[in-house]
Amino acid sequence: MTLFLLGLLISGSAAIVLALVILQHREANGALPFALVMIASAIWAWGYALQISAVSPELALLAVRIRYIGLLAVPACWLWFTLIYTETIARLTKKQAAMLAFFPVLTFVVNVTNDWHQLFYRRISVMPPGSSLVVTFEYGPWYWLNVGYSYLVVLIGLWVLIRFWGRALRLHRMPIAVTVGGLFFLTAIGLIFYISRQFAGVFDITPLLLPVNGILLYLALFRPRLFDAHPVAYTHLFEQLNDGVLVFNMQGRVIDCNPAAYRLLGLTNPVGRPVQLVLQHIPQLAQTGSSVLLEEPLRLEYNEQVLDVRSTILRDRRGQQSGYMLVVRDVSEQWRTQRALAESEAMLREERRLFIGGPTVVFRWEARRDWPVSYVSPNVQEQFGYAPEDFTAHRLSYPSLIHPEDYVRINREIVHYLHHKTTWFRQEYRLMRADGEYRWVDDYTSVVYNDQGKPVYFLGYILDVTNQKRAEAERLEMERQFQHTQKLESLGVLASGVAHDFNNLLTAILGNLDLALLTLSRNDPAAQPIRNAMLATRYAAGLTRQLLAYAGKGNYQVTDVNLTEIVQGMAAMLRVSVGKQARLELRLAPDLPVFQADPSHIQQIVLNLILNAAESLPSGEGTITVRTDVRDCDEAFLKRNRINNQAPPGRYLLLEVADTGCGMDERTQRRMFDPFFTTKAVGRGLGMSAILGIVRRHHGAIIVDSAPGCGTTITVLFPPSPVERDSNADRDQESLPPAPSTTVLVVDDEADVRDVTARLLTHLGFRVVVVADGASALQALQEQSSEIACVLLDANLAGMDAPTTLRELRALAPHIPVVVSSGYSQHEVLQRFAGQTIEGFIQKPYQMSELYGVLQHALRQFLTVTVADQPSAADAAPATQETPDADSSPD
Repeated sequence: MTLFLLGLLISGSAAIVLALVILQHREANGALPFALVMIASAIWAWGYALQISAVSPELALLAVRIRYIGLLAVPACWLWFTLIYTETIARLTKKQAAMLAFFPVLTFVVNVTNDWHQLFYRRISVMPPGSSLVVTFEYGPWYWLNVGYSYLVVLIGLWVLIRFWGRALRLHRMPIAVTVGGLFFLTAIGLIFYISRQFAGVFDITPLLLPVNGILLYLALFRPRLFDAHPVAYTHLFEQLNDGVLVFNMQGRVIDCNPAAYRLLGLTNPVGRPVQLVLQHIPQLAQTGSSVLLEEPLRLEYNEQVLDVRSTILRDRRGQQSGYMLVVRDVSEQWRTQRALAESEAMLREERRLFIGGPTVVFRWEARRDWPVSYVSPNVQEQFGYAPEDFTAHRLSYPSLIHPEDYVRINREIVHYLHHKTTWFRQEYRLMRADGEYRWVDDYTSVVYNDQGKPVYFLGYILDVTNQKRAEAERLEMERQFQHTQKLESLGVLASGVAHDFNNLLTAILGNLDLALLTLSRNDPAAQPIRNAMLATRYAAGLTRQLLAYAGKGNYQVTDVNLTEIVQGMAAMLRVSVGKQARLELRLAPDLPVFQADPSHIQQIVLNLILNAAESLPSGEGTITVRTDVRDCDEAFLKRNRINNQAPPGRYLLLEVADTGCGMDERTQRRMFDPFFTTKAVGRGLGMSAILGIVRRHHGAIIVDSAPGCGTTITVLFPPSPVERDSNADRDQESLPPAPSTTVLVVDDEADVRDVTARLLTHLGFRVVVVADGASALQALQEQSSEIACVLLDANLAGMDAPTTLRELRALAPHIPVVVSSGYSQHEVLQRFAGQTIEGFIQKPYQMSELYGVLQHALRQFLTVTVADQPSAADAAPATQETPDADSSPD
């Protein structure tokens, strides 16, 4: 017993020493868990020694628990070691690792708390058979569960080592075999100790064997292999190679393979298998046969890799052939580099071909006076007409080809760039071709400096951009014209709206003046001021007509017009208008074709052009020439049209007014058609705007030629195609007094207009029903359909619009005539009421006589139907109605 106790103490000490030695090599794979195995075995041995040598039952029981700390930790630490050493730990999940540690900890807790539940020991007896205490146990179920768990863990570790032995290198197989053999022996002794009944009462020798097994394992796995330095180095090199290596014996079976070969060739367990099976997925190698000898290096593509494969014969020390070796190298990167280099070279050849035959000319100028050319690409002759030798032989100076207006700027910019050490800059300038034509070029220049920072030469890329600049200029001009058109259209909408609203105001003013004049006698002192106010109101209405003419919505009385006859008829007035110091020349073509237009508007065009020309003459002296003719206009001429309409090429009637006055700059020409723009000291600025609207309405064109100090020529073109006649141009002016108690329904959303119109109609003898919107008009017609004989409808109603109101009125009373009133022109109103019939139109502002006349015309059909329905003509005779004095309602 004393020898066994001494053996336990020595065994525990040896295990501790071995653990400390192993921890010095903790960088080795599995060193830490192996050291823990040794520490656990030392605890086991020392606890067992304390149990044997205990002098009291309490100490013996404490020793038992200390011993079980080591006994429980050894299997778990052993399994941990095998998993790390064989690199199987990477496949161990966190849950599995927790389960591995959980059972030993739980078992220790069950052991410590055995007094409560007797799961580990049913009974513990301490007998003193002599001088020492002997502890005997009657084991419980948890004890045998722990024994099974411990040996299961050890066997699992042995199985992991055995599997690892199959794929390990030969250099490592012997140490693993020694380790497996030692553990088999230790496990067998332990099992015999626990199973055999004849060993009952004999001491457990497992703690003595564990350090011995640990020493063997250390010597096999961790001891530095001093006598095997070269094999170790070669083995390490073999495994760390980036090139894949396969070793075959003479029978064509794989006997060794490094990790790179696994990776590059996609192998799985190749060792011991024939080459045809190992490389069957790579036909180029499998077809070489069992010798795997290649006459020359083989390049193949496999798994998106480019592999360079070489083979060699292996010989032993006596020079006898002992096998073959296949070396596989990944040359994907080199292959990509070579391919990129070949593509780059091909691209360079293409670029050179492009420079030689493309539009970009390459110049190299020396950084000296006059920039002598040391190189120019051959395509300079095709692009600019010069031979390359003209530049390189210095027969031609590059600065001499730059436009004189650009040379100073170019030279100044280059000095600036060199001062700031700029490496790249861009310039645009004009360069003269060999035929003398200047072309715009885009010059991208690179500056090359020497080590001292001084410029050595310039490398420039010259590209002819003349066509691009022309296209850009055309685009900008089109944008300018588009913006101008939008501006004119916006101003047209504004002018139209202003004219309409102003006409409503003028209607109220003129109607009230008309009513006021009716209350006065002809010689009343207040009568003349009222007549003057009515004339001023009429003049204001003329201004609104100019605004409507500018907006293209003026009132047109279309007839056949001859330009020559119009100008001849105005000749006397025109000569008076230009003044005595100016000379008016008329160059009128006879027998001009007529075209459809409003003569008053054509007269307005002629008069405004003549007056503007007279205003431009310095001190009133100069010549104004008026010419009429027929001209064939091409597309290039019509592109100068200031109306921005796309006038088609063809024959046009021409009205041209030219003067020798001060002329206009480009800025003035751009604004000359803007409403309210004038260069006169006093003026409204509506003359040219009205001209623009009239010509636009006739689908014509206006061409302006002017420059400061060179006079102005304005050409107005009218297409020969006729324009649409107003459907109501001819109006029956036959006087017909209204029937007795004739009722007129007035529909207008302007309160002032409704009020004055109602009073005018009442004065004329009508009964009046006044409403403000379409819905009210329909209601009034339903309630008084038998009384209402005529409807005076405003063309611009809020809510239900006028065309909708007219349709609803027709549905209720189709026989009632409808007269439309509006501040817009009759042409504009007819367009709004397209597809519907109206019996009359009156434009605001209107006087009582005009209102009376249009209602007479509209009531003719109504009164005719009414008379036909009466039993006798005598009963249907209308009562006498006093007609307003014409003098009381001046035109």
